[in-house]
Amino acid sequence: MIDKIQILEELLEAMIAEDEDITVRAVCRRSGGVFKHATDITRNETRHGMVKAAITKQEAIRTAINRSSKKSRTELEKLVASKNAEIGQLQADKELLIASHRAMILAVAEMGGFATWKRFFEQYQSTIDRLEKMSSLPEASLISLASRRET
Repeated sequence: MIDKIQILEELLEAMIAEDEDITVRAVCRRSGGVFKHATDITRNETRHGMVKAAITKQEAIRTAINRSSKKSRTELEKLVASKNAEIGQLQADKELLIASHRAMILAVAEMGGFATWKRFFEQYQSTIDRLEKMSSLPEASLISLASRRET
């Protein structure tokens, strides 16, 4: 015997997936003769409840889609391209700021003021750690003064 509940469930899921309007008559047409008349569904409380639940689910999905974006696909693609360009620019700006920051710290260190610069961040170890993680602090290079005097 054919399990009409399972067939109805599959029909309703397919109609939701394909965004086909769900009505009792539409289900009958699509059933391929399993449900010959609308009353085959409406007189059975379980089947009728399943159709009502599917209609409610379909309305909720359509509402969510409409709410999420009133924009066309072309507008959404332009928006994504714009945001990707903005992200690229922000990454380039970050790299420039890191390079500039490193150069300023080197300049301060050459003038003998690195200890003074670091004093501003003594209580902000997390800031120094973040700067190191971003590679924005220059690495120290030691020059031996003894070797210069000998020449």
